[in-house]
Amino acid sequence: MLSWKRLLYVVLIVTVVSGVFMLYNVNEERMRHVRIKNVQEEQREFVGTMQRTDGTGPQVWIIGDSGKEIYEDIYRNSLQIFGDLHYTVREENRLDPEKLEQDALVVFCDESVGSYADLKELGEFISQGGKVILAAGLPEGNVDSYLWPLLGIREKSVRENYNRLCFEEALLPVQAEEMDYAGYALSTWLKVDESARVYIRDGDSGVPVLYTCEYGAGKICLINGTFLADIHCAGLLTGAAGTVQEDMLYPILGSKTVFLDNFPMITFINDKLCMQMYGCSTESFVRDVVWPELQGMSLRTGTPYTSSVLAAASSDQSFPKINDSLFTTIGRSALQYGGELAYAANCREDEAVYFNQSFIEEFRSVFTNYEIRGLALQNGYFSESMLHIPNAKIRVVRTTLGANGSGFSSDKEYLEFPAATVGNSMEEGNLLAISSVLAAYGMVSHVFDINTLIAEDENTASWDVDKRQIGLFEKEILKSVPWLEGRVLSHMPDIVRSYLHLDYTWKKDKNRVEVDCGNAVRGQAFFFRTDGRIREAEGLTYEEAGNGYYILRVLQSHAVIIMEEE
Repeated sequence: MLSWKRLLYVVLIVTVVSGVFMLYNVNEERMRHVRIKNVQEEQREFVGTMQRTDGTGPQVWIIGDSGKEIYEDIYRNSLQIFGDLHYTVREENRLDPEKLEQDALVVFCDESVGSYADLKELGEFISQGGKVILAAGLPEGNVDSYLWPLLGIREKSVRENYNRLCFEEALLPVQAEEMDYAGYALSTWLKVDESARVYIRDGDSGVPVLYTCEYGAGKICLINGTFLADIHCAGLLTGAAGTVQEDMLYPILGSKTVFLDNFPMITFINDKLCMQMYGCSTESFVRDVVWPELQGMSLRTGTPYTSSVLAAASSDQSFPKINDSLFTTIGRSALQYGGELAYAANCREDEAVYFNQSFIEEFRSVFTNYEIRGLALQNGYFSESMLHIPNAKIRVVRTTLGANGSGFSSDKEYLEFPAATVGNSMEEGNLLAISSVLAAYGMVSHVFDINTLIAEDENTASWDVDKRQIGLFEKEILKSVPWLEGRVLSHMPDIVRSYLHLDYTWKKDKNRVEVDCGNAVRGQAFFFRTDGRIREAEGLTYEEAGNGYYILRVLQSHAVIIMEEE
């Protein structure tokens, strides 16, 4: 028989354990009803009416054929990029130097430059101060031999595919010394003389991939290859434009947005396999390993996440089971650190749209005061029927950069904002794509698919590899852009509307730069690429972004920059 003392110990232990379980259950129930609200939408103040100076908006002449094989993509993308930069774009199928100002910017979107210009007249135009970009590479053979003195070419041979790009000079605001291109670009084997200024070389052959040459009072830049058939190489074009012009000022988004698709979710990996791979259950691994790593990157870099769960698909069998406790815990944590929860859609064209009713009802019961405002398209296809997800008020749809234009739109009831890059790996082309898009649009907009982080398949544990890739994204990108504002999807409407509809002019007179801006939010961002240095400014803030780039944010419709004396 137990003594009274031992019995008292047993009763005390049972009471304490019961109390712990009771408190746990109470906290679990409290946690299920998340009281975080997002009633207020972010509104940004617009600057006043523009005061025009005698400055003008930038202009560019696009020369080429909009219907010629791969060159039609280069032509279309060049139009799109300069249009997004608010250049006045002139399209021509023949260069007429008499129509151009002496220092005009001209972009050829076909390798066969001689089909669109008299090469002697082109040389004279450049020598008198013209700025020319050959955006589609060069043909094989000697048909363009008249261009060789302009381009400093000593030898020229066949075309090859160059993917390992080494950056020798500052071209993009953020660039690693070496980055891979994941696509296929036809580049011509070249040797150039010492007068050429090479910005990018192929890492294996040493062939110049992007370089400039001065010719008389003007300058010419060769993008050696068909890279611009890919919109993700947009930064090569804006970088090239910056190399041939003394100064370049253009509007950007000025934001960084990171999407976590299918998060938090339980993947196809069951607990038995996860235990074999990592020594813990899938729920424990996501909650205690994956999420803290992502959360740490968010806090260190000031980058809130937009996390989405599949809510619309072409089949009602497409919705995997979600761990309620995990979703509640991580969803609540994401909101507390400035993140956003959104719905995702993965539908096929011309098929019915099904909604994940059970999850939508569960979400509503847990996040009682939270309103879903964003929809992330996982495959690019969109139908307005997706907007009618129950208990959601979709205001922003995440599209894809390059799909149906640039992916930006604000002329409908909802706004479109594009994901520029997708993938858990950085070393297979994404690092170059992110850096390039950042140079052209002044934004990071990247998607990680969390479903593939734990395992690629039942035999391949991928977390250790993907963790390193996420670390590379943080080190090479997010830590390099503290001057970008961290934004979630629903905070983009005013920023995108300002970017699309602003009106601006600028001029430089000696060491004084004047900028006029209207129809823009207060804080509208610009890149200013210059060989000089800013001494002071009125009406805007400025911060060095790196490699000769400044990021400007306008505070008034009229701003003045004073450069240091040369």
